[in-house]
Amino acid sequence: MENTELEQLDRRRSMRLDLENEPVQINWKDSHGEQQSIQAICIDISRRGMLVTHSDDLPIGTKLTVKFTSEHASETELKAKVARCHRKNFSSYHMFLLLQ
Repeated sequence: MENTELEQLDRRRSMRLDLENEPVQINWKDSHGEQQSIQAICIDISRRGMLVTHSDDLPIGTKLTVKFTSEHASETELKAKVARCHRKNFSSYHMFLLLQ
């Protein structure tokens, strides 16, 4: 088995938390330096990244912060970067965020 195959297998075996539609707020600066914010839903999270669903797409490489917004969430903001973003259906996108 090649190194890249082992790395992919290791990534898939890492612990994942099924958050069952946990609300998050995503903040970033657009190309004009203006602060932007959207509400999204976190589908799952692992030690390296998280999968969220939302109604907008963001460019790959966009640096952002993610804050869980449920009443049980801590005030911690996570730093992340958009690794993948693709249309899930006519009204939503799935975006994989690489945690930094």
